[in-house]
Amino acid sequence: MARNFNKALALFDTAYAKADFFGHPFSHPIGDDYFSQAPVRYGDYVAKLGAVPASQAQDALGEWKLDPHQDENGFRHAATDDFRDHEAVFELKVQLWANAETQPIEDASVEWPSQDSQYRTVATIRIPAQEAYSPARVRYFEEVMTFRPAHSLAAHRPLGSVMRPRLQVYRALSAFRHRENGVAEENTADITAIPA
Repeated sequence: MARNFNKALALFDTAYAKADFFGHPFSHPIGDDYFSQAPVRYGDYVAKLGAVPASQAQDALGEWKLDPHQDENGFRHAATDDFRDHEAVFELKVQLWANAETQPIEDASVEWPSQDSQYRTVATIRIPAQEAYSPARVRYFEEVMTFRPAHSLAAHRPLGSVMRPRLQVYRALSAFRHRENGVAEENTADITAIPA
């Protein structure tokens, strides 16, 4: 309903980005587009990032819809089932900051207009077929590994008013979780550290 309402608003040039977010369909996680809401440093530039599916197998997932009443963990099951037989391929895209008036860095709720800067493909990400949710991986991801936006090169650090507090909150939550669980915190810098 929210997405359809936003389509109607777009006819009057009053579309609201948050309406699309709240009205997001229950689509397959491997077949979906992903975008950073907030910008990041992109070397000497600033950019928003996108990852767009780029394989025929992922295109075929377009009609898949989650029924949350049938499987409350449906997204996880769909992704892990798909990874058993298929690789996932995403095009990594960047939208460069080009206009301080229409592309604010501090306000992540503003969608950057494509007329100021188009997304450009800069790389291809290939995730091989795998047993993505083995017991060893689940334990590693849930107990050992840390995740936070600050796990980046300085040349790609997160920017803006949304990201500054996230840098602190994620660090505090990770420290609390590891301390309470009695597990040493790891910043995974090498893929070989992740259990097969």
